[in-house]
Amino acid sequence: PIGQCASPPSDTFVRSGRLKWYCNEILRRIEGSGPISVIEFNKEGTHLAYGNSDGIVSIIEIGQADLSEITHHRHSCSKPYQVFLSHEPEFDCLKSQAIEEKISFIRWLPRSGLSHFLLSSNERTIKLWQLTELPTQSFTNLNFPVECGCRRKVVIRSLSDIKVPICLKNYENTNIRVQNKKVFARAHGFSIVGLSLSADRETFFSADPLRINMWNLEVTNEVFSVIDHMLDRLDDRSHLITGINCSNSSPSLFAYGTNRGSIFLCDTRSRSICDYPSLAFHSLAADESDVLTILTNSISDLKFGQCSDYVIFSRDYMSVKTWDSRMPTHSVEVHPVQLHLRKHLTVLYETELLFDDFKLSISSNDRCIMTGSYNNTVKIFDRYNPIEGSYKLI
Repeated sequence: PIGQCASPPSDTFVRSGRLKWYCNEILRRIEGSGPISVIEFNKEGTHLAYGNSDGIVSIIEIGQADLSEITHHRHSCSKPYQVFLSHEPEFDCLKSQAIEEKISFIRWLPRSGLSHFLLSSNERTIKLWQLTELPTQSFTNLNFPVECGCRRKVVIRSLSDIKVPICLKNYENTNIRVQNKKVFARAHGFSIVGLSLSADRETFFSADPLRINMWNLEVTNEVFSVIDHMLDRLDDRSHLITGINCSNSSPSLFAYGTNRGSIFLCDTRSRSICDYPSLAFHSLAADESDVLTILTNSISDLKFGQCSDYVIFSRDYMSVKTWDSRMPTHSVEVHPVQLHLRKHLTVLYETELLFDDFKLSISSNDRCIMTGSYNNTVKIFDRYNPIEGSYKLI
């Protein structure tokens, strides 16, 4: 069920320069369903997909409502598009480990004709889905009666008595067919921490704490490991991979973050095995040993700039940082998110809240950065306007 709020006002900015946000719709989950674990818009912004801990992927179609008679403006509205079961619980017999069905990542692929494509992933398995909009069909000019209960017999005496059925397609009323096209499995020994589609739209990357794999969307039985870190000791946890993101324009560029606050930029044109990065950004000194400092600088998410491959945005526990490959020695921007928690780090460590991950999103012009915090708070940073936006979601 979907509840609509009041139509938004016409102006989008207030005098203070802050963006004016309003509640457009309230999307209520079905009672008894698992908590939402991931959400993802497609590039056009017409569809929103979200997955939950039960392995179910739900998709909502975003459109425009009719013109309001009160405000004389239109606002976006949504309707259910499709719901399907993506993953089921599994059991790894070799490791005697249960694999949850919870959806960890969703990535949209470019639309092709009447079909949408997306990748969904749980801890170990990635699946490619195709959602096709099929128009409803009706047939006329049949050779037999179709009325319910009709017993009238049709007698055909000559060729002129035979009718050619006519198929009518209604494109305004469609049915959504869901197909599992590919399954990419058995390539990660640890939980998947990153999934990113390459700019060539033919390959994608998946990452776990020790390995980054490159897949072809058409091939499921072969995978190429571009990074494979082997631990020398069981207690060696330096530079574990925490996330990956591919360039929006160059198929050969990708970057991954680590638990020590470092970002490594790799180019597959220079070497196929990217154990040695083309460029590195470091938040901490190599000899840093303080556990709390390392945990607060661990990269939980990173994104390439939408307009340039030179810029990379990263999120750690305390802040959002902007990096420029032309100045790799330090971050060029630091946007504090929850610095007030610094004096409570010991308590956060004991309660394991210090291991929470926060994601970030970048606007299409690289101007605004959005990220989340505790207490239902969303922070939006305008890179061209020093006024910080902090919004509480109720």
